[in-house]
Amino acid sequence: MESPRILIIDDEKAICDACAQILSQEHYVVEVRHDGESGLAVLDEFRPDVVFVDLKMPGLSGIEVLSRIRERDATIVSIVITGFATIESAVDSMKVGAFDFLPKPFSPDQLRIITKRALASRMALLEAARLRDEKEKMRQNYISMVSHELRIPLVAVMQYLEVLRNGFAGSISDEQSRIMTRMKVRLSELLALIDRWLKLSRLEELKLQEGFRQFALQPVVEEAIELINPLAVEHKITVTSRLGNGAAIVYGEREMIKEVLVNLINNGIKYNKEGGTVTVALKDSDDFWVLDISDTGAGIPQEDIPRVGEEFFRVRREGSAAGSGIGLAIVKKIIDIHDGKLAIESALDQGSTFSVYLPKPLPSKGEAQ
Repeated sequence: MESPRILIIDDEKAICDACAQILSQEHYVVEVRHDGESGLAVLDEFRPDVVFVDLKMPGLSGIEVLSRIRERDATIVSIVITGFATIESAVDSMKVGAFDFLPKPFSPDQLRIITKRALASRMALLEAARLRDEKEKMRQNYISMVSHELRIPLVAVMQYLEVLRNGFAGSISDEQSRIMTRMKVRLSELLALIDRWLKLSRLEELKLQEGFRQFALQPVVEEAIELINPLAVEHKITVTSRLGNGAAIVYGEREMIKEVLVNLINNGIKYNKEGGTVTVALKDSDDFWVLDISDTGAGIPQEDIPRVGEEFFRVRREGSAAGSGIGLAIVKKIIDIHDGKLAIESALDQGSTFSVYLPKPLPSKGEAQ
């Protein structure tokens, strides 16, 4: 079994040498660095289980080092060592991921005890991460298997229906033809549901972030409205947009953001009243561009709003056909992958507003598409 790895980052050489000697006697592999920059530089290569960080160092502060360690690997257990221990510094350290606080001076036994506790915490974090990954892989494999096993017989049934409906197996009456047409519609809906379920399970695998680019939001909104407009006409719903001067630029996967908009506008139409409206408005909110998709439909009960976006959760709406609960789950996952957020305001019989928050690109991001 590989020995635990301990990294000590402290500008006091005497402290580092003493800690390294004590921990090496416990058969730990120990590395020492005397400033935050060099400590962070060795993280990926050394792969420490536990990092001791001094709060007061030249250059990067201990708080900044703790924050960057957590960003790199949240399973690394960080312990603060300092001669200037205060409640305020302890709270600040905990906020950026510190596991514990070891004030100077400390005894060898104190160092050994806190190191053992930190290693136990590290093992628990790694095991929890392993179980989460295993559970997610099992879920995705199960969804893929079930979807595949369902699609094959359904596609075969669709093909047999086409043979019958076209009279290749003998003549059929007009009523029989109408029944078969309705059957084909229902089967198509079921296949579409399976495809959405499969897509939801594979969104992480698609590695969307590898295809992220800058793009303007206005053309994407216009394309989404144009795509969904035939459905709006069919349901006698008016879809309008208020997009300002078109200055909004975001960083992401263009087609996925369009899918978010199509899905939300589609819901605004589907659960609206005849003669109602759906409005897409753009607004600026600090670090985000916000797209508000508002409708004049049935609204959502307040107790249901926190669960919107959960897989297979369906909002109870009077007089409306229930959805599958997949569409909004896909929407939420796409927004999460873009480091955005989804906010919902709604009241029964007063419509709903779905607000999509998309981060503005950092200056270092690429050209707009």
